[in-house]
Amino acid sequence: MYLKMSTNWRTIILPLTVVIMVSGACIPLASIPAERPVEKNPPSENAASPQADGEIIYGMKGVGIDLPQTDLVEMKQAGISIISTEWGMEEDVSKARAFLDQAQAAGLKVIMDGGFSYKAWGFTSSDWDSLPRGKHPVWQKNLVQNWIRALKDHPAVYAWDICNEFGENLPSGAGIKGSDWPAGMITEDQIYQARKDVLEVDPSRPIQVRIYGWDIGKMPDNVKKLLQDRTTDIISLNLYSNYIVKGKLQWPDVIQDGGQYFVDSIKAISPGVQVWLSIAAFQYKKLFLRPTVDSLARDLQYAGEIRGLDAISFFCWGPVNEWDTTSDWYLPKTGADLWLVIKDYMIQSGPAD
Repeated sequence: MYLKMSTNWRTIILPLTVVIMVSGACIPLASIPAERPVEKNPPSENAASPQADGEIIYGMKGVGIDLPQTDLVEMKQAGISIISTEWGMEEDVSKARAFLDQAQAAGLKVIMDGGFSYKAWGFTSSDWDSLPRGKHPVWQKNLVQNWIRALKDHPAVYAWDICNEFGENLPSGAGIKGSDWPAGMITEDQIYQARKDVLEVDPSRPIQVRIYGWDIGKMPDNVKKLLQDRTTDIISLNLYSNYIVKGKLQWPDVIQDGGQYFVDSIKAISPGVQVWLSIAAFQYKKLFLRPTVDSLARDLQYAGEIRGLDAISFFCWGPVNEWDTTSDWYLPKTGADLWLVIKDYMIQSGPAD
């Protein structure tokens, strides 16, 4: 995860039509493709609300592929209903299906890679360390559709995740040697195509896109179009209060300051889209500080006060694969105290079954 902060990160701006500032980037209007008509996409066939009787559901993100079954059972017993991964099409289909078997046996559903992984955008594992200068994301339709086709019949698949933070976590993302970010940002038109190609193979499941919102300001036109065109059924809103610059927390109250605003703004532009708030329960090198018990409890308190929120998920369980080989984060071990806070909160809040 990489982030370019704006200089006025403590200022909350409320223009008439605002939702999300992506990477602090300003996307020129002329750069937005105009070939595609602007009519809204219909929701996926299975894009209904995940709640039961208005209850919030809980998810766990960044779930490793090689976990013991006891981990998945523990998540389910604690109140987690849906899990998601940071690994994807770089793994063998047989291994992915074995993971889905484990999830099903534990009573969990899985949001699977439907295009967020580096292979889905034409990158190789060597690009992480030696990216050819100027290499940009190129959608791999055949690869993605073959992956979807091989997994779509598994009952544990809940949704398809087609994009993570507009490609900022790909080998061409911000801060990567050889990258010319933000020129290599995944465009809204590419995300539209990704949705179309995934639903062509499996129209029965929702589409998810992950975005973040450490800044509040005027939304770039391509992001606004993503919402206006109903390009996604679920938005994972990554509001991580533990982001640091030179060791200093940048916006520890981001959920309190912006959570309600983001949810209201997203749903005003794209009614019916589900907003799943993602809360930090991890540390990462010099970019994300390890949350404390108190800071996580604070984030959960503020999250619980957000009206119209559809789900709360936590990043992450670990271990995170491939792109983060230096990380030893594993929530039940390195974040055991945080996992206790999460479990206590779900019990007190009465998670959906």
